[in-house]
Parts: sequence; C-alpha cells; structure tokens
Amino acid sequence: MSSSSPTHCSGKLEKQYAFKVTLTVYSSLKLKMKGKTSVLKEVKSIKTKELSFPLKVDNYLDFLQGVLDKHGQDHYKILERKQYSFKCVPPKTKGQHVSNVMDIDNEADYQEMVGKVSSIHPSTTKIFVDMKQVEKLPLSESGDEAAQALVHPAPPATPTININSLTSVLLLQMLTKSGLLSSLTPVTPATPAPPLVTPT
Repeated sequence: MSSSSPTHCSGKLEKQYAFKVTLTVYSSLKLKMKGKTSVLKEVKSIKTKELSFPLKVDNYLDFLQGVLDKHGQDHYKILERKQYSFKCVPPKTKGQHVSNVMDIDNEADYQEMVGKVSSIHPSTTKIFVDMKQVEKLPLSESGDEAAQALVHPAPPATPTININSLTSVLLLQMLTKSGLLSSLTPVTPATPAPPLVTPT
C-alpha cells in the first residue's frame, strides 16, 4: 500500500498508502410512461479514483476530507461533530481467502482500520463511499459559488411590467369585445419636432 513518493510533513517523511476510492452518486431521471404522467427514477453511477494518503491514528477528519477532495466534492465540510461513514476492504493477508469488510463510522473505527492497513504488506485498500451519506454534511464557507448554486439556485428573474400599459391594453380588449369600441385604429406615436434653431 505504500507508494514510492512519501511526503514531507513537519520535517520528516510520511509513508503514503494507496486507496481505491469508489463513490456512489445518485441522479434523477424522468421517464415518460405511455398515457401516464412522468415518473422520476433514481439512477446510480459509480466513480472510482486512486488516492495516496498518509495513515495516522489522528488524521481521521483529514482522511475524510481527502476522499471528498479527490472526487471534486470539496464543497462539503467535515466537522468534528459531522462526518460521513464508509466501508473499507483492507487487502488480504497471507493465507486469507477473503478480506473482511469494515464499516468506518467514527474515529475509533478509523484507528482500527489504520492498524490493519499499516500492518499488511503494500497493497491497495478499497474504500466505498455513498454520496447520500456525504450530502448530509454542511457546505463549506469557502465561497465556492458553483457549489452554492447547486444547492441554492438563484430565483428566476421576474419580468417588470408597466401596470399602466397593461391596464390600457386590457381596457381596450374589453371595450372591443363588448362592442363599445367597433374598430381599433393603431395610434402612431407623434414624431418629435425638430429642434428649434435660433438665429444668432
């Protein structure tokens, strides 16, 4: 699981571990039924990316944020009291036929995962994250306007209407329909008078 490029952190090298992070994303698709109204259907898609990350028992929140950042979901904010859960499949050890799936729901589970992953020979650990868990997180206050627009779209622009013009048009239509005004002759606006030239 270690990569060949350790990083510097506070003067010493940190061992990087490889993770294959799978993010399940949901979207709605409108289906039109024959003779019926349209129905929304939830469509699942899977996105997988590789992540190299230093494993330490005290970087749980950094790990969660690193997973989101790798998938471009950096507009969600990981807090001490607000995190998401994920599933972890550590690499198999020698003589083991199947890996055990771990549910990582809190820092204690993460510390157990760190112990298992760091004790196994270098290999890739699989991480599975469900976007429904991530969407429960608060949005970051980084000013990312695109992320804010996804969650809080701008209200549609309302056209401005001159109430006097609208009233005049409605009044003319009523008078025409009732027969009180038999013919409408278009009124052309008066052309402005040429500017007066004063002799000098």
